[in-house]
Formats: sequence, structure tokens, C-alpha cells
Amino acid sequence: MKLAFDWDASSYFGWGVYGINLALECAKRGVETTCTNVVRADQLALDPLRLKALAPFIKRSNSQQRLPRDAVLFHTLGNEMMVERPRGCRIGVVFFEQPLSPMAIKRAREYDLIIAGSTWNADILKSLRIETRFLIQGVDRSLFHPGPRRDLFPGRFLIFSGGKAEPRKGQDIVAKAFRIFAKRHSDAMLIAAWHSPWPQLADGMDLDLSDLAGQVIDIGAVPNSRMAGIYRECHVGLFPNRIEGGTNLVAMELIACGIPAIVSANTGHLDLLRLTGARPVYPMPGTGEPDIEHILDNLERAYGGDLAAGRDELPGWDHTAAGLIEAAAQIGASE
Repeated sequence: MKLAFDWDASSYFGWGVYGINLALECAKRGVETTCTNVVRADQLALDPLRLKALAPFIKRSNSQQRLPRDAVLFHTLGNEMMVERPRGCRIGVVFFEQPLSPMAIKRAREYDLIIAGSTWNADILKSLRIETRFLIQGVDRSLFHPGPRRDLFPGRFLIFSGGKAEPRKGQDIVAKAFRIFAKRHSDAMLIAAWHSPWPQLADGMDLDLSDLAGQVIDIGAVPNSRMAGIYRECHVGLFPNRIEGGTNLVAMELIACGIPAIVSANTGHLDLLRLTGARPVYPMPGTGEPDIEHILDNLERAYGGDLAAGRDELPGWDHTAAGLIEAAAQIGASE
């Protein structure tokens, strides 16, 4: 059996990390895997052993014939299910955050199977009589696990906020809450990992914390393989996302490092809360917005040392890859 996927492999954003880890896990199993896009060397910030293991995948992906005739193609989907089903594509992988239009539903029904990244997404698709399976994204357990803190900023209280800056990720809520919290606690620091290749998504958001420059560190574009040490330096993670089509890979990785997390209780985050017992933030009545006062209460608990890390029942990427391989085998067997 051969697999192919049509999203980028990269160390710098969620889909890219998904692609790298899928390729690594398939290589371990002897499953030939190809990316239909060129795999750029400057996007792979990996150690030499991982790069060596990926070498056949990179070579296949960068050949002129990127899609083997007998490969099962996994197609990336989004809010509108992207484009019409390309030739040879039978399985879609989706994280969506908006109601599906009639055209999106029509496109989704063209697939033999849709892999949904959250129970929330899967339940919506199943209600529309679309063949769907929930498969959670994984965590690289060799990188993201509890470990010692270097205490690089002694005497400071570090709050981590991550994810590409856009309204659905709620960084404006983080900024508002941190402004209040920082006035109460001069030792508080916000570690902001908001960089992405799509800065235009943040247009119109109030993220100006320039008056708190001494209490904010913008870490810029950091490859996934270097994030674990940053997570472990922090005392709490804050994720007041308005909508999350998946389970929030950044939050998953932080929680896997043993750091307490404050997470909005909605959409794809509900799976994260179920698996980890992270601290939920509920919406304000009638608004759907995560409650700022509830966020501040939880930050105060973390500041006082009363917000412990929850349990961790998050799967590794081996689980995700096994699910995709099984789905591909079933689709292939049904031909």
C-alpha cells in the first residue's frame, strides 16, 4: 500500500507538523508515503536522524512524478471543503470552524471517507449523512513530555499563548486578560507564539501590548522541534479560543509537557478537556465569548500554585498514522 497527502510538510505550522509526523510514522512501518507538494529544505528544522529517516519521502515528493498511480491520496479540507475532489482522491482530512455551505456538503459527499479532527466536526458531518471518522492528531512524545524548568527568568511568572494570530484563536482575549493581570502582578510575563505565514489573518485585532513591553516576549517563528523547552519554562498556558476545528496541537503539546492549561470549553477543545482535564473556561451567557473574569480567576489560581497539570491521555502520532493507514487499507479493499 502507498499513501500520499496534498498538504505541505513543515516545522512551522500545524498542517506541516502533521505531514512530517505522518511521513515519519509511515517510514517506520515500511509504508511508502509521498507529498504532492515540493518538500522545501528550509521548512524542515529537524535533527539529522529525523532528516535521514525522511530522505526517501523527500526524494519521492520532489520527483517529477509525485503521485503514484496506486497511492491512496489524503486531501486537506477546510471550511468550504476546498476544491472539487481531484482525480484519485478518496479520503479527506478536515478541520473546519464555520457552518458548511450546501456546496461544501456536496463536495464532502464526493469522498469515500472524511477524517475529522474533532468529535465536534465528526458529529456535524455524521448529522449530514457524510461518511466520517474521528481521528485525533497526535503529539511527538519524544519531544513533548514533562521535564525540568531551566528557570531562565527567575522570580517571573510566565504565561504561554500560542497559535496563529486570528480572531478564532482569541489572542485579543489573551491580550485583554493579560493587561489586567499584569497590572496586578508586575512579575507576570506573556510568552506569545503568534507568528504564522498568514499575518493578514490578524488584521483588525487589538493585540497592542507595547506599553507592557517589559512583560511580553514575542518569540517569532520557532520550529516545532524547539518548542518543548519553551513550554517547560512557562507556568501556565492560556487558550481562550472562540472556535477550534481540531484539538489544538499547540495546547496538546504544552499539556504533554506537564504544564497546566486554561482552555475554552467549546468546539474541538471539548475533546482536549475530556482527555486532559485542563482547566475549562466557559462562555459568558448570551455572547459565546470566553469569560474574562473566569480566565483571570484561573490565572490567579495558577499564580498561587493551585492550578495543577491535569491528566494526560493524549495519543502519539503513531496512533494517528495507524488510523490513517487503516482507513486507506479499508478504502483500497472496497474497490
